[in-house]
Amino acid sequence: MTFTAQVERFMHIKQMLVREDHVLVSVSGGPDSVALLAVLHRLRETWNVSLRVVHVDHGLRGQESDEDAVFVVQLCQMLEIPCIVEALPVQRHDVQSSGSSLQEYARNIRYQALSRIAAKTGATKIATGHTLDDQAETIVMRMVRGSGTAGLCGIPAMRDAHIIRPLLGTSRQDVLSYLQQQGLSYRVDSSNQTLAYLRNRIRHEVMPRLAQYNPNILKTMARQADIACQEEAYLDQLAVAALADIQHRKTDDAQSLCRDGLLHLPLALRRRVIRLVLHAVSRIEDPPGFEAVDTVLQYLSQSRSGSEIRVHGVSIVREYACIHVHAVQTVCGALEKNHWYRQELAIPSHGVWPLTGQTFEVSVSTGMRPDTLQQASPYQACFDADTFHHALVLRSWQEGDRFYPLGMGGKKKKLQDFFSDIKLARSRRALVPLLVAPEGIVWVGGYRMDHRFRVTENTQHVLMVHLSRESNPL
Repeated sequence: MTFTAQVERFMHIKQMLVREDHVLVSVSGGPDSVALLAVLHRLRETWNVSLRVVHVDHGLRGQESDEDAVFVVQLCQMLEIPCIVEALPVQRHDVQSSGSSLQEYARNIRYQALSRIAAKTGATKIATGHTLDDQAETIVMRMVRGSGTAGLCGIPAMRDAHIIRPLLGTSRQDVLSYLQQQGLSYRVDSSNQTLAYLRNRIRHEVMPRLAQYNPNILKTMARQADIACQEEAYLDQLAVAALADIQHRKTDDAQSLCRDGLLHLPLALRRRVIRLVLHAVSRIEDPPGFEAVDTVLQYLSQSRSGSEIRVHGVSIVREYACIHVHAVQTVCGALEKNHWYRQELAIPSHGVWPLTGQTFEVSVSTGMRPDTLQQASPYQACFDADTFHHALVLRSWQEGDRFYPLGMGGKKKKLQDFFSDIKLARSRRALVPLLVAPEGIVWVGGYRMDHRFRVTENTQHVLMVHLSRESNPL
């Protein structure tokens, strides 16, 4: 089967297009998007669809970005397809304010631009060039970060009924072979080679190793994603029904549930119900992670009537047999101070610690000499990235926390006692950000590193964290 026939068959199975669709094609200039445009151009008369191209320029690679835009414009001129170049420069302070990584932030604003342009031009579909390789990389990346079943679904072939991925049934090697056969050139993004990004490390280091064990790994993982998606959809239906049975009250920013009804659900459904409620009430775009859900589960099973916990932008209060969940009010865009808070971290990432307004940056580097990594200030620290798992969170202090303060010869200390020793006021302790790995507290932000994760002469990969000073400390 030819490459074009493979793509057409995949689109037909997934019911991606209908006659007279107006398709907005996202074209970066890389091999995947060029192949996507070429195939859709070839099939446009068969499917009776019209095409328009959008190239989003984030300006991240200087002249290379400018040349990408020129290439896409010239390609569209050759194919006689209308082209829109949308300049969306990525500003560092915007990335920091978003609390996401550079790549995540750029992707989010790119999709926002595509949706806006689609609405303006009357496009009925938005096509992107994701392949089987992207699917496998995404699944592995989510597994590394500890994703649940939903994460194993990977990239959907269709999203929101209008975003389509026609190449999701073909590999990157298929794409390159097709471009060579057609004599089509493409652009190479130099940032795809750097190992600073997790996806690139998975692409260049992990996937080749997995292919040694299973040469058909891409299709195997795609099949796994399909199975996970079908089961995820069914379990979500059960969770929605279970939530309806135990729900006493529901508004846009609050819900009340029967505690006993929730706790008697099977654990898998209990987790899903809590995730549904947190996501609906919090108004936070990203759904809550496992740690947030597990924190709520522990609270609900052990809490007393009248107690409260705050997590993922909501307040949860137990009142005898009822659980009341409502959105946390904000003050100047940040969560109210003096309350427990946590957020999961990607590597690399930029974000804001909302209890104080401090910004933070997290990144990993290799090949740095240990003697160049001395802590220059309390607000920046370097750690041996191979001494802990990277499912990192930034959270508030909670009773019972312990760590091994650097400089104490590896002795364990209660964080409460550490705060007392440094004479940190009780009103300030809940505001201190803690960088936490599955192995324990990595850093008491702005105060002390953990001895176990220090950089040594044997360190190969360095996790670097920078925390800004408080602008208005209490």
